[in-house]
Amino acid sequence: MINTIFFDIGGVLLNIYPERTVEYLSTLTGLSDQEIFDSFPEEAHHKYEKGLLSDEEFFYAAKQELSTANGLTSDEFWNAWSMMVGEKTKVADLMNELAGDYSIWLLSNTNSYHIISEKRLDFFPEIDGAIYSYEIGARKPEKEIFEKALRISKAEAEHSLFIDDLIENVEAARAMNFKAIQFISYNDLKQKLINFGIM
Repeated sequence: MINTIFFDIGGVLLNIYPERTVEYLSTLTGLSDQEIFDSFPEEAHHKYEKGLLSDEEFFYAAKQELSTANGLTSDEFWNAWSMMVGEKTKVADLMNELAGDYSIWLLSNTNSYHIISEKRLDFFPEIDGAIYSYEIGARKPEKEIFEKALRISKAEAEHSLFIDDLIENVEAARAMNFKAIQFISYNDLKQKLINFGIM
């Protein structure tokens, strides 16, 4: 029996638009969209989402990779970064409806800027709590983040459901004995929730 549900944020509860960030950075730097994609500092981003880099350190890591971005300011970069995360989805409303019957938690690879500076928690008034990668030093699909999620929420994997848009994260949760759903669409999610005896 499921009594706890963990939701990913980006791509599930909030729409994400990385192309908006790329297009704005392209305008600012004169680099093409593809050059922006190719020079994205993946390793630094992972460290940033694990709380190993500050906002300032991540900005300079990103700026260093953009070969013609010497004039890029911190404010310009964070404006671009903010454009990535958009409005809440219908799943967020569904999650708040489920909060009356289930313990609801967020489980997200994210960073301090998107959560703190932009007050993203204001979208989710009904949750019991949140596990953010940058706060605990681990990212999905790493085993450690799921272990910490269970410990913090006092949940048991076999009685927990995890919802994420990335299959590698879903598979990692299943390997930890969670029930798990890959989010594909709102209607597909509703049907899968019914299959699990939810709703």
